Amino acid sequence: MEFKIREINDIVIYDIKWEFEIIKDIPIMLHEDVKRQLNKGKRHFLFNLKDVSFLESLGLGEIVACLISISNRGGKLKLINLVPKIRLMLEVTGLIKVFEIVDDEETAIKNFSK
Repeated sequence: MEFKIREINDIVIYDIKWEFEIIKDIPIMLHEDVKRQLNKGKRHFLFNLKDVSFLESLGLGEIVACLISISNRGGKLKLINLVPKIRLMLEVTGLIKVFEIVDDEETAIKNFSK
């Protein structure tokens, strides 16, 4: 999993890239970075999944762990730009009801200010 971080106003945006690969013993740092941002006082997070072509249990678990940490600190996480495969995976697992999913970045950013 690779990611780049941007900030707009008080929103931390992660542009995430994840492709199917068999990876063993490689730590994923997304959750660790989210916890660092939370410790800095950040509470609004946006995960851009446009470049995520596949999520196996490791990647999905990492995103769920982020959601839990963010929620426990009174924050919000929104997912944007889900490809059909990822949307279907969230529907099948029932996680579509857990995550706030927004179609695009502009709408998600506006929704944070409401």
